[in-house]
Amino acid sequence: RARRGLAGFMAIRSKAIRSMAIRCTLIIYESASLFGTADSTFIDAPNAAPITRQLAQRCCSFAGEPNILKMRTPSMALDKSMLPQNALEEPILHHLHGETSPLQRDRVLIFEIARTAFMFADLDRNGLLEIHEIQSMMGRIVTHQEPDSLEAITSISEEVEKISVLCDEDGFLTYEMFLLHVAQCDVDSHLFKCLLSFAENSLSAGVLSRLRSGAVDRLRTTSHILDDGSSSWRESVDAAFELCDHDNSGTISREKLDDAVGKYPLIKQLLRIPFELDVQEQRAYMLELYDRIDADGSNEVDRFEWLDYFCVDFNGSISDNVPHIPLWDPDDADCQKVTGFIFDCDGTLYQPSGLIPGARDTLAWIQRSGRQFALLSNTGAGCKASVHRRLSTPGGCFECRLDGNYIPEDRIYTAADAQADFLTSGHLPAGSKLLVMAPNDGWAKTISARDRALVSSWEILRNIDVDTAKKWSQLAKDRLEWESATSQDKSAESNPPPKVAVVFFHDGKLSDDWSYNLIHAMTILLSFGAEFIYTAEDAVNPSIDERYMNQTFPMPGPGMFVEMLKTSMPPHTSNRCFCCGKGGNVGRKFMIERAINMLKEQGHSGNRDEIMILGDRFNTDIRAGTLAGIKSCLVESGAHSSQFASNFPMDMPSYLTETIASIAPRRFSKPKARWQTDLLRQ
Repeated sequence: RARRGLAGFMAIRSKAIRSMAIRCTLIIYESASLFGTADSTFIDAPNAAPITRQLAQRCCSFAGEPNILKMRTPSMALDKSMLPQNALEEPILHHLHGETSPLQRDRVLIFEIARTAFMFADLDRNGLLEIHEIQSMMGRIVTHQEPDSLEAITSISEEVEKISVLCDEDGFLTYEMFLLHVAQCDVDSHLFKCLLSFAENSLSAGVLSRLRSGAVDRLRTTSHILDDGSSSWRESVDAAFELCDHDNSGTISREKLDDAVGKYPLIKQLLRIPFELDVQEQRAYMLELYDRIDADGSNEVDRFEWLDYFCVDFNGSISDNVPHIPLWDPDDADCQKVTGFIFDCDGTLYQPSGLIPGARDTLAWIQRSGRQFALLSNTGAGCKASVHRRLSTPGGCFECRLDGNYIPEDRIYTAADAQADFLTSGHLPAGSKLLVMAPNDGWAKTISARDRALVSSWEILRNIDVDTAKKWSQLAKDRLEWESATSQDKSAESNPPPKVAVVFFHDGKLSDDWSYNLIHAMTILLSFGAEFIYTAEDAVNPSIDERYMNQTFPMPGPGMFVEMLKTSMPPHTSNRCFCCGKGGNVGRKFMIERAINMLKEQGHSGNRDEIMILGDRFNTDIRAGTLAGIKSCLVESGAHSSQFASNFPMDMPSYLTETIASIAPRRFSKPKARWQTDLLRQ
């Protein structure tokens, strides 16, 4: 029954996500049975303790199987290492140690030894079991117990045949499926007896106490938790190797690593040795990890093995961990469910040279088929009117008519619009002080149209010198202290200090050139607590030069200056940064939610399963879709292609396509040319 409940997860493409889903479901089944009545073989999951019920609801909703809770599940014991810390551990352990029968305690023991038995059987150490490895493990245990038992050998063959059904198409058995089979196997089976014998022998040898500490489970299986792909991480790994290799032999032995762990905190941090383990357990953990780093089994770790283990992308292997991104197919049933489209503009709808071929036809198809669309631009230099002008200039290379009509302005929204809405939403109170960086005065008209009285109360500077920045910095400091004060202290102060903010309304270029003094002044403001509000984190924007045909050149974008200035802000002040564009922490509400409402105004249901955002950047367009819970499609006509996927593991699109022209069905008939339409009218 548990296996039927997991059937839906087998279709998930990503092995990592599938593994996580199976583990979560196992926790639900196991914990529900443990909280059931002691004298019942089968229990209803709704009778479980409230905390188990909550966990089950969340996990099953995530998996898209809300009805799975109604299933009756066989009583199982729980692998302690699979539980969230401080959530289910204490009540379950209390139940196990206080109310379980000897038979249940045996099953608990088997679950606690399951991972070690799995590793013991995994002769080639590839993290998967083959049939001959399972047979060999059981044979070694049974032969030791009953060396001349023909019945035992026959039972092993029957048990192996049952397990083979759980193997994948390549004949491999994962740990999750092994654990599931262990939970269901009969107590009289030889597998159960073998594992129980193995557990008891391990217990007598003092191994189980180390397993209960979770040491084995904490061994690295994918990327290191500290590995952010930066050069500083690579330098730390290099430095750690040199500290271990004190005699410059070019290799690290077990003795060298053991010595370095005791001397250098960097090595202990790198190996992620749990602090709660005692000295003996730490050494056992470290030695087991050493065997994993020693890929060729030479009992010496060279620099290449060291870097290959700790730096996932050192030899390019990171691409193996990137899930497959399906291609958009307009004739596919799932793709046809999408009825609301949110398009990025630059790189998706148009390029610096003009509209991308097929863009006009795709928008026309959406409109004719009764679907809805909205256009979002991450530009901070202009509001929706500026994009509308670009698309509706007669004879221009960006002109976009759909069946003779221009795109209405109310279907367009930009990051500058979103930022104007955010600034006037009450986030900046009356009397605030703003330093605004922009190439023109368009932003002033945009925010004044929202709330003229509020904007008039602000003190706004377009440029600032260092002395003025120092004066404002004291106000920013006072504001920080006031915000951290208690409610009683705040009420005692009738006039709180004004908010100070540095605001970007630009795409990289300003009305005046960036100067050292200007950067110096902004550095002072941000380091003393001024808020940082900006439209986008795009590091570069595309540009063209007529002298170089078919060439696109990068020009500095707002993100380049944002990242530079963020380094001047104190640690743990990310809550004072507000990005209003796609992919930003504020953009999720003020941009994506606005786009969804624009679709609803056109008649769309607003159902997020039927909405998709299309864009050319993982870190803005695709991230925006992920955070908003809608589908996303990477369009490879702009800044990013699928080759960038490994750099954005948390921003995986739902679909992939080369160009916007591929969105419409191939059978879609293109509209007649303008001269044909005029002729028909005559």
